[in-house]
Amino acid sequence: MTSEQTRALVRAVEHLAEPAAAQVAYLRELRTYPSADELALEFDAVRGFVPELSESGLIASSVVAMLDAVDEKLAAMSGRENEDLWHADSLETSADWAIVRTLARDGLVRLNRS
Repeated sequence: MTSEQTRALVRAVEHLAEPAAAQVAYLRELRTYPSADELALEFDAVRGFVPELSESGLIASSVVAMLDAVDEKLAAMSGRENEDLWHADSLETSADWAIVRTLARDGLVRLNRS
């Protein structure tokens, strides 16, 4: 596992943990606004690094559990019936996104302890 991959994982989790206003600003910077999809897509792109990091002993099982929880929450938010959640306005109003931010913040705390 390269330090670049580890940094990419941390950055993706940081973006999920940021306050809604910062997430919106980030999406505008990326020019994907008003779609919030990019936040989950970034996490998904680096999520595959987690098993290798865990097997190498670079992250603790508690980190893996928190990242799994983030992944499961994002998956539960998917689907046509939840498409409103993926509009940037939902970042500020949705309880689901508040839960994602809380889980991601917990994951960051644990990542920083690893």
